[in-house]
Order: sequence, then C-alpha cells, then structure tokens
Amino acid sequence: MINIKSWYNPIEKVYFCDQLKYRMKINPNILVVILFFLTFLVHFSLWKFVFHLDEIVIIKFYLFLSVMFMMMITLIILINRVAPEFLGLSVIGLILLKFGLMYLIRKKLNFEVIPGYKFHFIMPYFVLTALLTYYAIKLINHDKKQ
Repeated sequence: MINIKSWYNPIEKVYFCDQLKYRMKINPNILVVILFFLTFLVHFSLWKFVFHLDEIVIIKFYLFLSVMFMMMITLIILINRVAPEFLGLSVIGLILLKFGLMYLIRKKLNFEVIPGYKFHFIMPYFVLTALLTYYAIKLINHDKKQ
C-alpha cells in the first residue's frame, strides 16, 4: 500500500503512477509459461475434439516439447550470464538445434501416419520458437537497460 499525503503534489502523483505501472507489468517468465500451456491446451483440444486422434501421441509430443523448451530457456539464461554479447547468435544456434531435435522426434513418434501431421509438427514448433525468441529479446533488452 502506498501512502500519499496529497494528490495535488505532482511529484507524489508521478510516484504513484510509476508504482501502478510497475505492478501492472507481467514477468516474462510467467508470460512464457502461460503461453506455453495455452498452446498445449489449444492444440490438445483440437487434437482430441476436432480431429478425434489418440491423445497419447500428443501428450508424449508435448512432454518432449516441454523438456526441450525448459532446456532451451535454461541454456539462454546460462549464455546470458556467461557471454551476454553472444546471446542473439546463440539463440539462432539453439533454434537450429531445436529443429534437428524436432525432426528426430517426429520420426520417432511416427507422425506420418497421423492425417495432417505437418500442421501438428510445424505449428507448435513455430509457437515455441516465437516464445523462445521473445524471452531472449526480453533478456537482451533488460541487459541494455542496466
């Protein structure tokens, strides 16, 4: 709670507005996790209720995606601490590594037998790549502010 003696003092008013703006900002970590789970829920509901496909395959796929996504976020944080000047280049390398791993897991899960498998392979890849890039951009911008 913020104590303000007078609403007519412009300095205190600015302080109050800055506090509200600070409280309204959402942490990028929380935003990325929420968007990841929303992606899973939308894709799972499409998979089960629209396409009527087996849910075991999609759960295995997203289990792999979640482990890989958390690994990539952890690597981005470590690279940012060790060599922040190479964060942008390392994100490109991690995206390439992620593409290779996604290609291997697609072969392992036999996605070719699923109708429209390219939709189910490409869409989560691009959404999670966008989330990974968003997180890296937030880290880069945070380092520039300091």
